[in-house]
Amino acid sequence: MKILPYDTFTVFTSDPLPIVLQRLNDKIEPTKIFRFSREHAPYQGTISEEGFQIRRIIHYRNSFLPVIRGRFEVEPYQILIHVRMSVNSFVMGFLGFWFLSWYSAVIPITLTTAIPNYMAAVFLGMPMIMAIVFWVAFWSEANRSRSELSQIIQGEI
Repeated sequence: MKILPYDTFTVFTSDPLPIVLQRLNDKIEPTKIFRFSREHAPYQGTISEEGFQIRRIIHYRNSFLPVIRGRFEVEPYQILIHVRMSVNSFVMGFLGFWFLSWYSAVIPITLTTAIPNYMAAVFLGMPMIMAIVFWVAFWSEANRSRSELSQIIQGEI
């Protein structure tokens, strides 16, 4: 069980690099700020001969959607695609700031017994509940993207 919102894996394929790039180009489109149509590729981002950086296109709010970075490594009889998924650094910075702000306010109040003990447990436990929600949201999206990306690279979809 992974705790941090960070995952790396490698996909192997015996297909040549131009075919892998074509498969990815078919399922990835350039990043757009506004998307009015629901007919689009499943991912958006950039692709080059060295690698790619993509995100899944969704039609709902999800700050914990993984940023997917891939790097191609060409070997004589196969291609290795090293993939790294992580949360946007702005989101991680915001969560860190939120946790620090929350606890810097709640801990002094709790220690001075300004609130009853049963209420202190609620205030101290609230960020843990938020962390669990964050963890579930990230890993459900990461697992889905991992499966889809592997299938795209292998030519299964």
